[in-house]
Amino acid sequence: MSDKEIASIDQRIDKSRIREKDSNTLKSIESVFDFQTSMLIVKMMNTGILSDIGFCISTGKEANVYHGYGVKKEELAIKIYRTASAEFKKNWIYVKGDPRFKNYKKGTYAFIYTWAKKEFKNLKRMNKIGVRSPIPIVVQKNVLVMEFIGKSEKAAPLLKDSKVKKPHKLYAKILDYMTKLYEDAKLIHADLSEYNILMLKQDPVFIDVSQAVLLDHPYASAFLFRDIKNINRYFSSLGVEILPNEELYEQITDSPPSPKIQTLEI
Repeated sequence: MSDKEIASIDQRIDKSRIREKDSNTLKSIESVFDFQTSMLIVKMMNTGILSDIGFCISTGKEANVYHGYGVKKEELAIKIYRTASAEFKKNWIYVKGDPRFKNYKKGTYAFIYTWAKKEFKNLKRMNKIGVRSPIPIVVQKNVLVMEFIGKSEKAAPLLKDSKVKKPHKLYAKILDYMTKLYEDAKLIHADLSEYNILMLKQDPVFIDVSQAVLLDHPYASAFLFRDIKNINRYFSSLGVEILPNEELYEQITDSPPSPKIQTLEI
């Protein structure tokens, strides 16, 4: 790796830092760009996956998301998972029990790479059955490149930050997506709320799906009931006439929730 290539990636990273004023956010941004991750970004540029990486779209406990461009000048979202995060220790439950990853290797790096791969696979599964979510492009180690949800470098807002014009219609659309996930993808989001849904032209886009599990996961039913409670809580606050949690669960699964499912805290 030449000094010129290293300087180039440093300049791109600095572009995002310039836009951030809060010291805590700065610290969060810098934490994802260890040497290995920076070299991986350079490799993606050299191999034609990326042409540029720009500003930080969002920061989180597990990962940061950056705006970037592909070689055809298409806008992209670049999700970089932290290689040092205590949050991952809490997430083993979403991987353990998933038959797709039963042979994953132990260790922090191996788990984070598995976590990134899990989001990639879940996004592919969701897009295949028509549940709107970012289209995944490639995942390498702790970096996931996917479709940018937004236009002209302006990211679509989270549902929690949006002014919903027709909440009843949106509620119905989200319930339809939850049902499609269950019936067609055999998948549960497992962390669905107004914090993990983007709004693109008044349409919902499901995001942050690393934790999504297959129906045969031992806690899948409890995760679904938790998703239902979150969605009902939010839309109830907007004045929408919601379906009771138990009724909605039965509508999606064709069976009533057991008392254990309703009270289990995970």
